[in-house]
Formats: sequence, C-alpha cells, structure tokens
Amino acid sequence: MIQHMNLVFQADGLSVGEGAFLMACCNHTDAKGYVIASMQQLADEAHMSARSARDQKARLEVRKLLKSAPRFSPKNGAQIANLFRVNLDLLGQMRRRRTDYGPTLIEELSFAEDPRKKTSSPPPAKSATPSAAPPATPPADLAPPLADLAPAPADLAPPLAESAGGGGARSAPLLLPSSNPSSLSPDAGDADGTRDVPPDGERETEAPAEDHNSNPSGAELPQQRERSDKNAAARDRIVAAYAAVLGRPVLNGTKAKLEKQAVELLAQGLPEAWLCDRVREMAPRGWSDLAQHAERSTAPLTQTTTKHRRGLPDWCTKCGPGSPAARLNPRFRTLGEMGSGEKCPDCHPDRVNVAGAPR
Repeated sequence: MIQHMNLVFQADGLSVGEGAFLMACCNHTDAKGYVIASMQQLADEAHMSARSARDQKARLEVRKLLKSAPRFSPKNGAQIANLFRVNLDLLGQMRRRRTDYGPTLIEELSFAEDPRKKTSSPPPAKSATPSAAPPATPPADLAPPLADLAPAPADLAPPLAESAGGGGARSAPLLLPSSNPSSLSPDAGDADGTRDVPPDGERETEAPAEDHNSNPSGAELPQQRERSDKNAAARDRIVAAYAAVLGRPVLNGTKAKLEKQAVELLAQGLPEAWLCDRVREMAPRGWSDLAQHAERSTAPLTQTTTKHRRGLPDWCTKCGPGSPAARLNPRFRTLGEMGSGEKCPDCHPDRVNVAGAPR
C-alpha cells in the first residue's frame, strides 16, 4: 500500500538495503501488513540479488521489522510464495523528526494583467537609409606621394580595343603604378628579367655538378639486366617449388613475400637449389617466411659457387652471424654485423692467402 511505503520513506535508521527490501514488501501489503510474494520477486523489485535479499530479510527480522514464514502446496508439498508481515507499528515509531528543508514556495501565476508590466511602444517608422558619410581627408603627412597619383604612362595604358570592349564587355580596372622597384618591369638590357634573381628563386644561377659515376640516362645496364633476369627466373622457380608442394595456387600476399625474400637471399649468394629445398620444407608446415627458415636451417649448402672462386678459404662458421651466405659470399665473413664489422682473420680472403696461412 502507498501509505505503508510512505512509512518506509519517513522511517529513520534504515540502511539502503533494508529500505529497498521494505519498499518491495510494502508494495504488496494489505491493511494489516501481510505480504504474499516469493523471494525472487522481492529481490527483483528491490534491485538486488537473491543472496542480498536474504541477507536484508534476516537483518529486518532481527530488528523485529519483518516476519516471514515459508508456505507449501497442500497438493504436492512444493514450496510456493512466502508469507511476510511488516511491523507497521514499529515503522510508525521510527518516523524522523520534522525537518525544515527551506522555503518551498513558488511564484504565483495569475491570469490578471500585471500593472507593473510596461506596454510595448510601437516600432519606429522605417526611415530612409542614411547616405554614407564621405571619407575623412587623411592628414598631410599620411597622404600618398604625388608620384603614386600621377596618371599611368602611355606604355602601361590598356589598348584601345580593350578599353572600348567588344560586345559591351567591361575592361579590367586600370591599376596605378607603384614606386616599389620590385613591381617595375625589367630593364631593356635584361629583357628576360633574369638579372639579380636570387639563387633560391625559380631560375638556377649555375648548372648542377654532373655525377660521372651515375648512369645519366637512368637505363638499366646490360650486366644489371642480365643479373636481374637471372634472379627473376630463379625467384619464379623457387615460388613454383613452394606451390607444387602446397598443391594449390599461392595467395597473392604470400607469393609477394616469398618473391621478395627469394630475391634478397639470391643476392646474398645462396644457391637456388638450396632455397628450393627450403621452400619444399616450408609448404607442408604452412610456413611462409623464407628468410627466417633459411637463417635457422642447418642443411648444408652446396659448394657450387665455391668451385668457381679459386683460392676461396673454407668458412670457419664463427663469423657472419645471422646469415648462412657467409659460406659462399666472403663479403659476409665479418666479426660484427653483416658486412660492417672487422674482417674475419680465419677465413676472409683479404686476411688469409691462397695457401691458407694468415697474412
């Protein structure tokens, strides 16, 4: 009942959980405070879990504000909605003292005309738009020089055909010459206006130095074209070997990755046949990183390239960290990073002679 819910509102000394559970109970009370409801229903209406609802019920029973009893069906003995009773008398005794919360008056609204309200005056009549005041004459010290107010020379005046205009077309307004030297036309001796142009302007004062070591035409040299064609063919055969073991076409992203890594590894001197064997190992496992697999592979490299390099010492396996290409390419036989550290004293051709003795 709403009257019982009002008692909960006015009761003092209730916690938030106790007040919420009592409000849910008083939503179903009769005139004497009896309630027939299930615990889950009261928990939902109190916005709490079933466990919290049981805890609040136990606290209210200890404070003698609530009494509950389970109910069972006479037909099958199953538990049905519980019976509760709220102690309305005790709730009435817990009423808070009357507290003054400040004025609650509102402004009175009346339909009578307010005498203090001033009547609005009629809008002013529309008057003619005042003419613009003439501009004030500037002081003598701020007046422009007479040279700027002089008429334009004959060579700067627009042609008669443009001033007359064909078909009634308006000509561009005549611009007065300025005393700023930058706006004047170039001298007669410098018809193109290229004199005194700063070096960072649009025109260059001197031709750039020619690089004799670079290819001026930008075209690919024959030996570069032959090397790139050879690597491209080997790259395609490596990718084809991967696809053959995979048993289906290679995806575009994986194909581009394999082609790029194959070109890089071929440029480092790794044999094509060795790389084809590595991609055949990768395909059944679903791997696609050829560079990482080649770096971690322990398969021996073929010595085809070493045979063509007369007097190349055997790789000591202690230099060239991170790249098996050091076995065939002496450029990677260094003690530091690849190609940037000190030459290996045990196997680099510059440090070891043909007979194998250190220089």
